[in-house]
Amino acid sequence: MSKMKIIDEVADAQVSYIKETLYESVEWAMSGIDEFKELNGDNYNHVHNAIMMATIEKLHTGLDEH
Repeated sequence: MSKMKIIDEVADAQVSYIKETLYESVEWAMSGIDEFKELNGDNYNHVHNAIMMATIEKLHTGLDEH
């Protein structure tokens, strides 16, 4: 198996784990912020997704700096 194929397989497994962990971490972080406690349904999902996306973008930017 080529190195790129192995890298892709490992990366795919990491994506699943990291997405689940990030989802739970954002949920936990939001639970401690009063402004977010009143959110539900689509409003909650929108804010949760926005935080996840911002986190991923900042992580990506941070990786590019190394």
